Amino acid sequence: MNKIISTFIFLLTFTIFNSYSADAANHSGPKMVCSGGFTKWIKGELKELIKPKCITEQEYQAYLNAPDYQCKYYLNSIWKESERPYGKKQYQYTEEKLKKIKSLKEEGKALCDSGKLKDGEMKLVEALRIISWTRLN
Repeated sequence: MNKIISTFIFLLTFTIFNSYSADAANHSGPKMVCSGGFTKWIKGELKELIKPKCITEQEYQAYLNAPDYQCKYYLNSIWKESERPYGKKQYQYTEEKLKKIKSLKEEGKALCDSGKLKDGEMKLVEALRIISWTRLN
């Protein structure tokens, strides 16, 4: 009976201590949002090739709620799908389509930079539609 009571007291103490430690660790500083890291197994060892970028939750929310967020997002998407080598390999672009995408991207960027965000977003979405309707290899 003594063993059961002492085991119970030990488990109760252990559980309370762990929950307190976890709670203290969660409230030790501002909440962080991290992205962009890359790790890979190399010769039996996990190596961090690209360090993640971390910002606070408040900075992340400010970034998401920025008026020009959509413009930046669309510009990055167009670059990934039509300008970098992987995107060009992935799709069957004609020179005509690439020129049209590039001109729409430049027009949209100019409009976004001048403060006409909705008009700029429309141009960028038009470029993304061309990308979406281009056949994959």
